[in-house]
Amino acid sequence: QDQRDYIPWYTGPLIADNANNIGKGLVNIQPYLFFRDTPGAFNKAWGQQSIGDTFTFQPYVELQGGITTWFDITAEAQAFYKDKSGTKSFEVGDTSVKLGFQLLKEKDFTAIPSIRVTVIESFPTGKYKNLNPNKLGIDASGSGSYETIANLLIGKVVYWFKAHPIRWRINAGYTHSVKTRIKNLNAYGGGTNTNGKVSPGGTFNGILAFEFSFTQRWVLASDFVHVRSAKTTFKGTAGTNPDGTAASSTNPSSHQTSIAPALEYNFSANLGVLAGAHFSIHGNATSFKAGIISAEYTF
Repeated sequence: QDQRDYIPWYTGPLIADNANNIGKGLVNIQPYLFFRDTPGAFNKAWGQQSIGDTFTFQPYVELQGGITTWFDITAEAQAFYKDKSGTKSFEVGDTSVKLGFQLLKEKDFTAIPSIRVTVIESFPTGKYKNLNPNKLGIDASGSGSYETIANLLIGKVVYWFKAHPIRWRINAGYTHSVKTRIKNLNAYGGGTNTNGKVSPGGTFNGILAFEFSFTQRWVLASDFVHVRSAKTTFKGTAGTNPDGTAASSTNPSSHQTSIAPALEYNFSANLGVLAGAHFSIHGNATSFKAGIISAEYTF
């Protein structure tokens, strides 16, 4: 017997992907606005080394359509407006297509979760090579590489508190990037007369997220994210920096941990908004802090 006070409505969380495909014949649109400040990089002692603030305004949109009861397709697009030390740039980012395969649907009041697998192909539509030396590198907006991303997504709504259901999500993913040719100043470094190929390292990400229902409409959400990337290697002509030294287009392996708390308001089961923050807390990659707002509508 269903003894729930209400059927919970959810829009978030901010980062973790859904373990449930959208229903057959339905369409979902979810735009995001990211406001990000990148002030520095972490060092080994959990402190930060300033590299100068880069402010980024990033619109991003997902359009998802249900094809069958077990298969859906999502198109994703983004753009970047950046400001660093008074220098500004606007560029289109990489675009991607995501295929979602539903392996298992959760059953309420049982231990059975939802399990979904997604395969994403990212296309290098963003700018990544022959950057403007006067733009301080902020006109880079893409990886230049075709990327294939495989994700395992698990989700479950639990009723530990009758009036406050909680939805849990676990995401695990791996990104493989193909070699890409770079020239001059580029997204990986470089300088004058740089010419060669980079091999971006593979990236693993793990996300644990929850949504705690205060009421059917008001929900507290949070993501806990960890990302590890292997080193990026380069073969070719290194090129030179402005001071005459040899330029580098390699990057060491990196890791980063971040948190993204948010608050949701759901107008209905098909329409909701959420807003929150996303900030790094540890790692040896670039540190950041961001504000995010989003809305979701299914029809």
